[in-house]
Amino acid sequence: MLIRTLYFEQASIIAAVVCSLIVAGLLKGIIGVGMPVVALPLLSLFIDIKSAAMLLSMPLIFSNLPQALEGGKTGRCLMQLMPVILGMIPGLFLGVQVLLALDANVAKIIAGLVLMGVGGVTLLAPKLQLQSRLVLPTGITFGFFGGILGGIAAMPGPLVFIFMLAKGLRGKAFTKQASLYLVVSAGLLAILLTASRQFSWLDVSVSTAAMLPVVLGMYVGQLMRDKIAPETFKKLVLIAVIAAGAELLRHGFFS
Repeated sequence: MLIRTLYFEQASIIAAVVCSLIVAGLLKGIIGVGMPVVALPLLSLFIDIKSAAMLLSMPLIFSNLPQALEGGKTGRCLMQLMPVILGMIPGLFLGVQVLLALDANVAKIIAGLVLMGVGGVTLLAPKLQLQSRLVLPTGITFGFFGGILGGIAAMPGPLVFIFMLAKGLRGKAFTKQASLYLVVSAGLLAILLTASRQFSWLDVSVSTAAMLPVVLGMYVGQLMRDKIAPETFKKLVLIAVIAAGAELLRHGFFS
């Protein structure tokens, strides 16, 4: 489906898709996360949301792998992520089924409402802190709904990022956990989409090639990465979440 979509598009649309991936890589380089949050709304302006989700699957894996492994102790980090991963797995299965069955505009509206609602609440309550006794049930809950969002809109991260911010993670600790989670969730997303009748391994190769413009954007963004204060870091993540939700909502209603 993805390779057919791009094959029949005009050169200007292909160029717009490439530019969208570069811009998404730029945000990824600056704050360490957020590539699909920017890429999905931009890509959905030019190609259908199902093809956009498939296109982003491999860049999500490869762009996050170095940060997921950075600093070692990856096994320990994975164990800390188990609550959200346990919730994410059934949520992602459900989300992919919704994506493949629903009208694309309905999927955009659902994703947009969820992103704007959760991101807005957290931004207006910047001192939100999660008590240790609530980490397990909250992690499973946010992982489940994050998985649904990942299946519908290739954005498994935003809800889980808010959970991580509420735990007090910032800077490199946040980036490592967020990146490792995205590697796991994006890998499962790629498998589920490829296993469906709508996509094939040729689509996986196209998705892998999409990593090139993302890397270009990341290279520029990383030059600015260490100059951002922790509170500014948090606000950038949440503003990106809200902006993505608004764009998905607008495009869902008016496309």
